[in-house]
Amino acid sequence: MEERPDLLAAVSRALFERWDPIGARAMDPRWPSDEYEGYSAGVLRLVLNHASDDVVAEHLGRIEDEWMGLVPSPLARRLAVAKAIRESVRRLLDGDKP
Repeated sequence: MEERPDLLAAVSRALFERWDPIGARAMDPRWPSDEYEGYSAGVLRLVLNHASDDVVAEHLGRIEDEWMGLVPSPLARRLAVAKAIRESVRRLLDGDKP
């Protein structure tokens, strides 16, 4: 599948609005919404390859731990983020169907 800017933007938006492990939005409502954009392609790739929400949630946990140096957020929260991302991507892909 070719790279879809709309799908990447949807994932980036969900990561910022729903995941936000550093609490950027709470620190400053004017914080740039592209804070987690660099993680979007990897998360999108997992979703498009039909990885389960558990796998996406674990990926987010590894990002928090290994890349950000944070204690991973609760699994239930990461699962909710994974589900929201999957639903956003599905809505956009379904909109492409005739």
